[in-house]
Amino acid sequence: MKGLIPYALAFVAVGGVAVAQQAYDQPSPPKQMELPAESEGPRRLTISVSVSDPADLKVKEGDRVKPGQLLADRGRERRRLEAQAKQLNLVMHRLELSTITPPLPPATPPALISPTYLEQNAAIDQAKTSVEQAESAIQAKHQEMDYLAQLPNLDPLILDHESVKLNQLQLEHTAAVRDYQLALGQRSTAEYEHSRTMAIDVSTRNRDQLSYQSQWAQYEQRLRDRDYQLSQTQLKLDEIQNEIATLSVVRSPYAGRIRRVKWLGQGTDGLLSAEISLMVRASAGTPVSGQLNGLPDADYPDGNRPVIRD
Repeated sequence: MKGLIPYALAFVAVGGVAVAQQAYDQPSPPKQMELPAESEGPRRLTISVSVSDPADLKVKEGDRVKPGQLLADRGRERRRLEAQAKQLNLVMHRLELSTITPPLPPATPPALISPTYLEQNAAIDQAKTSVEQAESAIQAKHQEMDYLAQLPNLDPLILDHESVKLNQLQLEHTAAVRDYQLALGQRSTAEYEHSRTMAIDVSTRNRDQLSYQSQWAQYEQRLRDRDYQLSQTQLKLDEIQNEIATLSVVRSPYAGRIRRVKWLGQGTDGLLSAEISLMVRASAGTPVSGQLNGLPDADYPDGNRPVIRD
């Protein structure tokens, strides 16, 4: 009998383990979430807001608010930024409509005609012929006087007369040489005037070309300046649009009463932080989305989603 006791105890232990394991494996029924009773007292909801001026806070302690009612709005700052954006849009519109006219290329003057100097050369040839004729006449007069000087019993008056003629021929020769030199000088003057005209023409062309290049460089600089002004204005406009987008409109998610408005201080960005304590009854319904933290909802950026009742 004593030998059977251990076997009986072991059987009882194995049966207890099986029963416990079976009870452990059975799933427990899900717990039901307890909903607050309709008669439960009001609860407090804290809403954080940031404003640039105390006047941006649209409620005060003791006010009763409806779902979606405006609590805080930085309207003055928004209007200021919108005015700046309007001015920048006007500046961009004026820059886009501004006309920058490219400079006109310099006019091409007609090519200079190379002179032939026909008139001057004709005068030179005529003067040279006169000099040669005068020299021939003087030479012939000398030969004539030498012949007369060899004649016997020649009247001296004849030689005196021929001497006067020789002097006249020499004067004519001197005048012919002077005319010849004058003709050469006139052609030299014409050549100088032509070379001077050529130099002035080249200088004028170079000056006009340099002026055109300078005007073109100024034109390109004005284009770059306008593009830079447009890009800088667009950057400023984008910054202002981003600032406008970050200005939140805070609305009440529930109907209730403002229990407390607590000013927390001023941040490094210059904004005033405040906490609004809203007393809400438990039966207030589903909240208006997206304004508890002062940030706009993705689907309802202005916080105007209606209250959903159960």
